[in-house]
Amino acid sequence: MTESGRSFNHEKTVVGYSKITGLLLYGGFGVAGLIFGYFLPRIASWAITLPWFPFEGPLKLINTFNGFWLPIILAVIGLIAGIVLATMAISEILIITITDQETQLKRDEDIQTIGFKDIDTVFLDGNQLVILGKSGYELARETTDASAKDIANAFMSHSYPWSKKGDPFREEYRRWVLNSPDLSAAANALFKAREIALQKKEYNDIKDLRKELAKLGYIVRDEETRQYFRQVSKE
Repeated sequence: MTESGRSFNHEKTVVGYSKITGLLLYGGFGVAGLIFGYFLPRIASWAITLPWFPFEGPLKLINTFNGFWLPIILAVIGLIAGIVLATMAISEILIITITDQETQLKRDEDIQTIGFKDIDTVFLDGNQLVILGKSGYELARETTDASAKDIANAFMSHSYPWSKKGDPFREEYRRWVLNSPDLSAAANALFKAREIALQKKEYNDIKDLRKELAKLGYIVRDEETRQYFRQVSKE
């Protein structure tokens, strides 16, 4: 079934997380925590004999306890800690859910839904998924660890306008320099604050400042701590 030459795929496609990923993370972290906890008393006994080993105080405290129950209790604590770490790791994964009507981007509790009709181009910029609107405005730019092939196939299976060549506006970007005369004082201040955030790897600030610059009509892409921008009309 087609509409305006578009093939329809009525199944939804999810990229970035699967049951196998969940099993690997929960199983891996859980088993590692369980084993570490169980053998921690023996590790503590050995470690306190080494003068250079850190955490001497806690290790000595563990070594003062004994009994068959101690490894079991520590194993359970290790298992719980492993599950908590796995949950934290999963919360940082970008989950991309694609249907014929819309694309949903979910990371932890942050969810963004973009309608198919609002999308002009989809592509990967390094490890970042970028979705452009009709005027070239960025609707989304999210870091993902998913396979580039899996992402491309997922979008193309639902007939999204996937760009194999990457950013169609790549040649329009200019590098930002301090107090650029082409930019307003407000824009320069935001770029400067974002440069500092990039250097300090303060990811929340990096993302928030990108959004603030987008409000002024500037689309930003990064190469390490270098910032490149192009100007668009705001949608």
